[in-house]
Amino acid sequence: MLAQAVSAEPIPRVVRVSSQAMSVSTTSAWCYAKTPEAVKPKAGDIYELQQQEVPALKEGMILVRLSAIAVAPMARAFLELPGNDTGAEDLGLQRLKLGGTAVGESVATVVETMSKKFVVGDRIWLPFNKLAEHQVFCDDGSDHPMKLAPVKLPAFVNTETFLSTMTPSAGVTAYVGANHTVCGSVEDSGLACLSFLRKATPKTVLVTSAAGAVGVVACQLYKHKGCKVIGVTSTREKADKLLAYGCDAAIAYKTEDLDARLSELAPEKLDVVVDNVGSTQLDAATKHMKIGGKILSIGTISELDNYATGNIQGWKNYHWGVSRELKFEGLYIGNHQKQFPGAMMSLGMLVFRGKIKPAHTIIEGGFEEWAAHVDKLFGSETFGRMILVNSKNTAGRAIGT
Repeated sequence: MLAQAVSAEPIPRVVRVSSQAMSVSTTSAWCYAKTPEAVKPKAGDIYELQQQEVPALKEGMILVRLSAIAVAPMARAFLELPGNDTGAEDLGLQRLKLGGTAVGESVATVVETMSKKFVVGDRIWLPFNKLAEHQVFCDDGSDHPMKLAPVKLPAFVNTETFLSTMTPSAGVTAYVGANHTVCGSVEDSGLACLSFLRKATPKTVLVTSAAGAVGVVACQLYKHKGCKVIGVTSTREKADKLLAYGCDAAIAYKTEDLDARLSELAPEKLDVVVDNVGSTQLDAATKHMKIGGKILSIGTISELDNYATGNIQGWKNYHWGVSRELKFEGLYIGNHQKQFPGAMMSLGMLVFRGKIKPAHTIIEGGFEEWAAHVDKLFGSETFGRMILVNSKNTAGRAIGT
């Protein structure tokens, strides 16, 4: 049944172990070619498609081609820019330097192999890897900076469902936030033996960027916990769609007054705010929180163009935190790697049980179209995670439901 729920198309199981010359010696790669303009730069002006050499295939190695790429809005946030101070270096994160290869999350397909562990057609998860169409890996991870071996996706896992729902930069972030943080938790604390004396009161949760890769999973997780869920997104069309993804109500901030709508939709006030946006949306939400309410800050996408300029809009209503006795917590998913296996398994089961409905915008096209699609993320047409399916490589992929 699990295989039926998240199934993939049959994958050719043809082993190719050969000492002959590889069919690919160079490959296309997206490289950081030009320092961007300060405000709303085009990805095509930042990144350039260049040719790179592909190492020769040796015993114990595999050659893969990127077959599905998660198009992420934070591609610019990793660039090395003057004044781009977000504290990333304190965590050991390396910024992408001018001339370097862009990074992203992808699923690749094995196209040639000299490994006994992998066959042609196997799908490999690349969680934070360079955006080069063809790449060579050692099957034991000896060439990886952290000595991590390539991760093979099981045959029953759907490629697009996996990228949109079950990875750290999407569903796992939502899962860890809802289950392993203080401010994201909606479970009542106290003595379990006396819990029968308390009348359970449904919590009211607000999720910003609710139609994004993290938000759309978060909405469904909180609904599964019995919460009243209010989502915030850009357009009325996307807001209406969120009603099928765990939201009891949704606000279109481009055409509706967020402050006024929260007064209408949550007269009981908010228990938890899961914030992926920051700035004005966080300000509006703060005014509608209960005493003792909690804010879980996962992202600040509204500040993306402000990182380099230093003109951070910030959280202007933080003074409400005193009278409301609010709690605030940040979440950086890289600090919770021990939770990844359990979270990914749990998300898979929730998909199987129909408790989570995968959400993704599939775009089929060539690898060379990646930069153009990055810009689309800042429009209103994307729902869930945008995934570029490489039309040159159809082996081992299946369009998700």
